[in-house]
Amino acid sequence: MKIAVACDGLVIASQAATCSSFTCYGVENGVITSCSNVPNMGLTPHERASILKQMGVDALIAHQFTPEGLAALDEIGIEPVLFGDSTPREAADAYLNRTLMGDEGLSEKSIKEEPFGEIDDAFARIELRLVAQAV
Repeated sequence: MKIAVACDGLVIASQAATCSSFTCYGVENGVITSCSNVPNMGLTPHERASILKQMGVDALIAHQFTPEGLAALDEIGIEPVLFGDSTPREAADAYLNRTLMGDEGLSEKSIKEEPFGEIDDAFARIELRLVAQAV
């Protein structure tokens, strides 16, 4: 997976179309493993989306997108992600966290969900085997 963030310097660009560059984060097994920077060379929305897709980008983060930019991303299969003020890395981490765990964090999910069912059953089977071996 690859996440791109539209940037102006070290901050997220207000508009993806007019950003100075794209910071691209490579993700493997849910962890950011690489980072590269690609200049935005003033291309059309379709050309820009095509280049990002060729680079393997799955999601593009920015403050705003133009209607043409959204249409180009949709057409090529890149997810547009609106994000507020933060650093590009924080935005990529937040997107990755939301993608992997949903809108709620892991601790909130564990509180709301039923007991661990399969895990509890597995521990019960292990306990039965240990008790049977001890007798």
